[in-house]
Amino acid sequence: MNDAIAAMLKRYGPIGHAQDEDNALREIVQQLALLGLHRGGFFKKASFYGGTALRLLYNLDRFSEDMDFCLITPDMSFSFAPYFEAIESELTRYGFSARVEERRTGPDAAIGSAFVKQDTIAGLLLIDRHRRGPRGQLVKVRLEVDKQNPPGAERTKKLVKLPVPFLVSTLSEPSLFAGKVHALLARAYLNRVKGRDYYDFLFYAARDTPVNMVYLEAKLRDSGHYKASETLTQTCLVQMLERKFLSVDFDKARDDVRPLIKANEVDSLDDWGAELFVALAHELRATS
Repeated sequence: MNDAIAAMLKRYGPIGHAQDEDNALREIVQQLALLGLHRGGFFKKASFYGGTALRLLYNLDRFSEDMDFCLITPDMSFSFAPYFEAIESELTRYGFSARVEERRTGPDAAIGSAFVKQDTIAGLLLIDRHRRGPRGQLVKVRLEVDKQNPPGAERTKKLVKLPVPFLVSTLSEPSLFAGKVHALLARAYLNRVKGRDYYDFLFYAARDTPVNMVYLEAKLRDSGHYKASETLTQTCLVQMLERKFLSVDFDKARDDVRPLIKANEVDSLDDWGAELFVALAHELRATS
């Protein structure tokens, strides 16, 4: 096994079952794709945010499936295509045979998407995991970029140590938290509650991370979820969160996030309920 891949695997600790194996493989593909984007010059135009950024840059203790980015300067003509070669080159360098494909969207689509696809069984062999499975099964990593992210976010650079040290542009932690609160309030769940949003909310709350209220208000106005003429206040935000938490099916929330955490950590979900999350909402604070 490549030494860098071995080092990336080491941070996961014991891998107990097939779901852990798939999560570990997906995360290694994510890290190599991130390096490819860096070497291709992507971070001159965009910043990393979302759950995977929280996992890779801030040590969130759950796996994440997609990689989310936002452009520093809005550009509706942006495409991932110019970075495909750099991503595939890094994956090939470490023995993978992944391919990158852009998802076609209309010219007015605010979100651009692409997929990194790696054969599961071949990838597992590279990380020294031997498992039988159906031919053609793929580990997929979706790349998404917000082409017209509203203003107000603060940016910083964070060090990624593996597979080699490099810096990526990302949002500050308060701005990342604002993005997560926006997702909680604005995401349309239909029949599937995104429990990962609630898991991440607890992560920020435990770190006593303040919320970038300027950025949060801009995102809520941009998505049509806050239309009042007054500036968004903490009191109003707490009320919005209370209404949301009281409406959530926390059984479905637990079901969503369970595959993304280690099997020996699922007991941490037992305390989830509206009362807990409402109490944490009242403890939120804004950036000064």
